[in-house]
Amino acid sequence: MMTRPQLSICIATYNRASLLRETLTHLRDVCDDDVEIVVSDNASPDGTQDVIASFAGRFRYFRAVRQPINRGAGPNFAAAISLAHGRYLYPFSDDDQVFMQGLRKAISIMEERPKVVAVYGRYEEWQPSTGRTRPNIPEYPEMDFVQWSNMEIINKFSFLWHPVCQTDVFQRFSAFNKTSVGFWELVGCFLRCGDVAVIPDFFYKHAQTEPRAEYQLAEGSYHDAIRADFESFFGRIGQPYPPESLAVWLHNRTTLYYTQGVRFGEIKRDLLTARHFMLRCRACGLITKEKLEAWERESMLGMLAERILQRIELLPGIDTVVFEASPRLHALRSQFAAIAPMYSLAEISEEAFRQYGSRSNQLFITVSYKSFESGATADVEPTFAMADLIETCRLTDQPLGF
Repeated sequence: MMTRPQLSICIATYNRASLLRETLTHLRDVCDDDVEIVVSDNASPDGTQDVIASFAGRFRYFRAVRQPINRGAGPNFAAAISLAHGRYLYPFSDDDQVFMQGLRKAISIMEERPKVVAVYGRYEEWQPSTGRTRPNIPEYPEMDFVQWSNMEIINKFSFLWHPVCQTDVFQRFSAFNKTSVGFWELVGCFLRCGDVAVIPDFFYKHAQTEPRAEYQLAEGSYHDAIRADFESFFGRIGQPYPPESLAVWLHNRTTLYYTQGVRFGEIKRDLLTARHFMLRCRACGLITKEKLEAWERESMLGMLAERILQRIELLPGIDTVVFEASPRLHALRSQFAAIAPMYSLAEISEEAFRQYGSRSNQLFITVSYKSFESGATADVEPTFAMADLIETCRLTDQPLGF
C-alpha cells in the first residue's frame, strides 16, 4: 500500500512548456519527498508532454494527465485536483514560485485544528527578469472564520486566491466549472464543511510572464464571470440582501475590476480594450475627468494604429498601406509600423496619386475624405480617414490637436 503524501501541489498548464520546466525545477529544489506534484496538461500543442516526462522520475510522488482537448482553465484545474492523493492540496499556477514555509504554516494550522478545512494566504507580485517583488495587498492579522460565517468573510475580503485545503473536502464538494470564476463559490463550499483561516503568510510569488493569466481581466466576459461567482456565493446561502441592496453590493465589488481591465489591456498593448474599460470606469464614477482626458491624449495615437490594423485584417488581399504625404500622418505611420511589421508601408503625394492612383493590394490612409488637404475628392477603395478613425476611439470631446 502506497504511503499517502502530506501535500499535493496541483498544476493546470497549457502551452507554456518552458515556464512549466522552470516551475517544476523550482519545486524539485524546494519540496520534500512528502509533496506530490500533479499536472494536468490541457492538450498543449507544444513540448509540454516532453517536459512532464523529463520530471516524472525526479519526484517521489508525481502524477500527470493529458486532456484530449482544451477544456478551459477551470475544468483543467478540476482535473489536476481530482488526481491528488495528498492529505492536503494546493492549486498552483504553471509559472509561479511557491513559498513552502507558507504552505507548511497552513498545514500546521489544519493539523492543530482539524475543523479548519482551508487556509488562505497572500502572494507577491514578481518580475522574474529583475527579481523585484511586492506584496499584492498590505499585511493583515491572522483571522478565523467559523463554519457558516459566509457574510463575515465576504464583507472582509474583496478576493481570496487558491487556498491550502483538506484534499478530501475539495475533491468531494468543490464545483470548478466554465461558467464562473469559482473562487468565492469555493469559499462558500469550505464554510459549509468547517472553518476557514486567512493568514498573512505568503504562499507564492506570482510571475509576470507572457502570456499572463490576468489577461482574462481584459475580457468583458471575465468580469461577468466574477459577478457570477459573487452571485453563486450568495445564492448558495439564500438571499442575504434585498435585491436592490445586492445590486449595489455587486456593483461596488465588480466594477473595481474594470480598472484591472484597463491595466492589463495596456500591458497586453491592446489600447482599444483598455479604452473599453476606461469607458466603463467613467460610467461607474471610478475615474476623474482629468485622468480620462490625460489617458485619451496619451493613448489616441496607439488606438488609431490598432484601429487601422483591426480593420485591415478584415480585408483579404491587402499587403500595403499607403499614407497620404501629410505631416499630420507621420506619427501615425510610425506607430502603425511598430505594431504591424507584416504590412509594407508607403507614402504618396497628391501629384503622384493623381498620376498613378492606387492598386488592389493597397489600403489608403488619408487625413480626411477631402483628401490631400487641397479639397480634392478621395474615391480610392478602400480608404480610411484619420478624422473618422479618431471618432471611433474618442472618450471625451476635448480638443486633441491632431
